[in-house]
Amino acid sequence: MDVSRVFQNGSLRTEFLDRFGELAEHAQAGGLEGLEDDLDLDTAADVADGMAEGVYEAGEHPGLEAIIERFTRPVYLVQQSSFAAPPDSFPNSEEIHSHLAEAKAALEHRIPSVGRIDLRNHRLDWVGTGWMVAPDIMITNRHVAAEFATSENGVFAFRGNPGRPPVRASIDWRREYGRAEESTFRIEKVLWIEPDTSVDVALLRVAQTGDDGEAAPALVELMTRAEVDDAGVGSWVAVIGYPAYDSRNNAADQQRIFDGVYNHKRLAPGQVTAVVAADLLHHDATTLGGNSGSVIVDLTSGKAMGLHFGGIEGVRNEAVQAPRVHEVLQRVLT
Repeated sequence: MDVSRVFQNGSLRTEFLDRFGELAEHAQAGGLEGLEDDLDLDTAADVADGMAEGVYEAGEHPGLEAIIERFTRPVYLVQQSSFAAPPDSFPNSEEIHSHLAEAKAALEHRIPSVGRIDLRNHRLDWVGTGWMVAPDIMITNRHVAAEFATSENGVFAFRGNPGRPPVRASIDWRREYGRAEESTFRIEKVLWIEPDTSVDVALLRVAQTGDDGEAAPALVELMTRAEVDDAGVGSWVAVIGYPAYDSRNNAADQQRIFDGVYNHKRLAPGQVTAVVAADLLHHDATTLGGNSGSVIVDLTSGKAMGLHFGGIEGVRNEAVQAPRVHEVLQRVLT
């Protein structure tokens, strides 16, 4: 994520500065590196002002940036289809909590419709996130589906293994930390994988009943073009998915934010930082590699604003806009 814009939200900046002594104390107790010269309130205020004005350059105060990222863009555990603050003792933002609390009912309605894509007969145990976008159809990224599926001249199939059973995929709508329950559905068919020249989207048909006979979760409603345009930059969102440890990212940052817990369902709040033409949007929620295919839920409407597909640490996260997802879905189904 790019922390340089988080304090364009004035109330969040005020809360950060009001609680800076508390935050610095916890950071020191936790052994956060790089803070020795950054723990005074004046420096924190200068950094916050620079971020609010859009002139701060990332990397100038790494210790402060680490505190700011953890405070302003936490990652919540999902358990029993609800979400709870991170389990460590680091102070949590009441401003962030208030945004999530207002949207709690809508988020809890969406959480069961997001699952982890598990694989058999493959070098990987699991490969990313998916969510229900239509009756018996789930969506994920092209680059996720490419791990277990092939496409040739518009024909899609699961990858074969010479001399071994073919790859099989399923989706588990649970995979919650500390919870043994599963809700596993077989992925029956690869319906569509968008070409490399298009958006990062793939559609998969899911069994109508799970391995234990349960019904599939509800679909997640997509925002319209008008709704995305009205929400625009600055709108609050939550990314629901399965972050995995990522060797490309800073190990200390990951440990501090995720507390060593990976591969389980998480909810990460953030804001939209750019709406790019009619295809993409950028956001600053905290994500990792396993979040590929995550749903981005608009906290105001409770609808899907986008399909997360990737990010560059310290720069931006990227997603396919919901109306573009709708276009792909309609084209495939008609």
